[in-house]
Order: sequence, then structure tokens, then C-alpha cells
Amino acid sequence: MDSFIAIDYETANINHESACALGVSIVENGVVLESFESFIKPPEEFSEFDPFNTMIHGITSKDVKKAPSFDYVWSKIENFNKKYNMPFACHYSGFDIRVTEALLDYYKLDFEEIKFYDTCTIARKVWPELSNHKLNTLATVLNIELEHHKASSDAEACALVAIKQMKKLEKDTLSEVAEAYGYKLGTLNSKGVKTMSDYKNYGSSYKFDSDAVSSKNVQPNQEVNFGSDLFGTEIVFTGELISMKRKDAIQRAVNNGAVVGSSVTKRTNFLIVGISDFIDFDSGKLTNKLKKAKDLSDKGQDISIIDEKDFLRMTV
Repeated sequence: MDSFIAIDYETANINHESACALGVSIVENGVVLESFESFIKPPEEFSEFDPFNTMIHGITSKDVKKAPSFDYVWSKIENFNKKYNMPFACHYSGFDIRVTEALLDYYKLDFEEIKFYDTCTIARKVWPELSNHKLNTLATVLNIELEHHKASSDAEACALVAIKQMKKLEKDTLSEVAEAYGYKLGTLNSKGVKTMSDYKNYGSSYKFDSDAVSSKNVQPNQEVNFGSDLFGTEIVFTGELISMKRKDAIQRAVNNGAVVGSSVTKRTNFLIVGISDFIDFDSGKLTNKLKKAKDLSDKGQDISIIDEKDFLRMTV
């Protein structure tokens, strides 16, 4: 069975260069050999800790005051993968790989092409009956121990999910699992990032849907991210967002090729839930939109219910 490295970053703020922790899990022949975590001291200009991020992972500026910088931590990872022959596995690779890209660029580090695999993208194919494919949801369903938002625990859980996906499909490599659903492993090289979803969307023509209620009059204000797992989907927001204003979230969604609707329908693919409402959702309290989404999910519709943190990880 495949050997790979699972990684998970936590960041101080919305900037990718603000990574403040990195979790790593080394997998050899389908067995987790070691998992570890290192705090990272962000570059000075990216070192401000956003209260939203700290609320999620609990890391503060004091925790990273004496931590090594990313270039030192990266050298340790390279020791495990000197020939870059082991792919990375991430849950929401569009986030973790772009953090890696931003930091490699910031520190001007030379590297060979990195191939990577997204456990979340594949989880939606392997377990379509789940109402969401968040890492903690998968850990619960698959009986994986998880201390969520602790980078080393998240990395190990990601590794174990990937192993279970290989076993479920009776495949020996992550590449074979991806190919079973029409994907290829993503790549990070000197030309940039190409996600697994990017391979499926490659060559797609993007047409903005001006008839979508909440997207109306909101045009992309940057190059559309064709590699986003939100590309070509319809999403709906519910509840108050802590990390950004609703209009900024809609803009971010449109920039990633999504259409934003005002109500949950049979066309809805993702319901993005504010943190406070998601806590209520986990405890069984449902808003009308959540009730509708859960009902549609229970009836077999391909709709995922995720919180705003995972929305941020899925978008750029």
C-alpha cells in the first residue's frame, strides 16, 4: 500500500503566509509511522493573530514567540521525502497546498514538483450519504481518534482517512483512488497549483449565472479559481458569519465559480453555516435552512453542510 505524508496547517489570520502550526503524519506502506507538530513563527508582516483563527485553534502569539520559522520546519519534512517521491495528503488541499506554495515562495525555497491528494474531495464520492465531509465528521463515522484543530491530530486523522479510502476501493495507491473517480493527483510546481478538481474542470468554460438571487450583480473580481471544489456548484449561506461580512463571503464564493442562492432547494450543493449556528446544529437545534438541507441529504441529495472555517479552506 502507498507511502505518503499527510499535512495540516493552522494560520494566524486569513493570509496563507501566516501559518502558525504544521502537523505532519508519515505513512509508509499504508501504516502511520509517526505524527508530530511544530509551531511556526509567522513572518513579521503576517504575524497578527485574528481572534477568529485563535477561537478555532487556540494558538496565540505567545505560543509561537520562540518557534522556528517555516524554512527550518520545511527542511525537516524534506528529510522524509528527499526525492519528492511521496505525495502529500490533505483535507481541503486547496488550503494546505496553497499555504505551502505561499511559504515556499516567501522564503524563496527551491523544491521539486509536489503531488498531492485531497481526502475531502474523495470522501464526498466514497461516502455520499453523509450530510458533510468535515474531518471531525469522518473521524466520528470511521472511529478515528481526533483532537480537532490540533495540527498533528488533524494530520494523522487525514492520513487514516486516506488509508481507509484505499482499503474501501481496494486500491494500492492514492493515485489509483483518485483515478477511480476521474481525478489525477494535484500538483504544486514552479507554475503554481493544480488541484485534483482542477483536472476535472480543466478546459471548462465559466459562465456567470446572473439569475441566481444572491449572486445577482456580484461579478468575479479576480481570476476565477477553476480548481475549487465549489466551482460549478450552488451554495447557500445561513447564520451570522464571524470571519467576514456576508457580502464578502458571497464575493469569495463567486470568485471560486459558485452560484449563491437565497434558499435551500434541490439545486443546492453546499449550505455554509455560521459558527454559532453550526454549534447548534451539532447539538440538534436546526434553523429552517438546516432542516431543509438535512431533509434533502437524508433523501439522497448531494448536499453538504459545512461551517465557515471549512468554507474558507475551500476557497481562495
